[in-house]
Amino acid sequence: MTEDDPSAAAAGGPKEPLVDTEALSVVARVAGRFVQAYTLVEEDPDFEELFAENVEVWHSFDHETMVLPGREFAAAMLRMLGATAEIVRGHSDHVWSLKVDTDGFAMAATASGELESGVTVRISRCLLITVHDGRITRICEFGDRQQRAPLDDALRAAGRFRS
Repeated sequence: MTEDDPSAAAAGGPKEPLVDTEALSVVARVAGRFVQAYTLVEEDPDFEELFAENVEVWHSFDHETMVLPGREFAAAMLRMLGATAEIVRGHSDHVWSLKVDTDGFAMAATASGELESGVTVRISRCLLITVHDGRITRICEFGDRQQRAPLDDALRAAGRFRS
């Protein structure tokens, strides 16, 4: 049923909201590529093209919004994800929820594995990602710094933190 369906209007039934299927399709493609690269399932040689010229980045544990060049941020993100996979034995990143809308997507994921020291890591987080004109313009990450601390310490010790 759509707004243009005269039988629905005559019946007094509720009108379904119109969805911009083209925008939804674009965001779904961006989300799919992002998730594949983010979880290290598939290398995306053009990952940086998913990002706008500048991207706003916010983390729940510091509450400051940074504006970073999109290409540089994309490259740094891939370096950090790769470094994490290298130092965490049995590394996996499970996306357990992905919701796509016309303005962006929300992804909930949990990274897990074991550090060389024997410490088990389990890091849950939620990313809210805004997409405009087919490019990521903002990433808000909600997570627990305490869960990340052992991994961050191991990355620093390996000389791989936030490089």
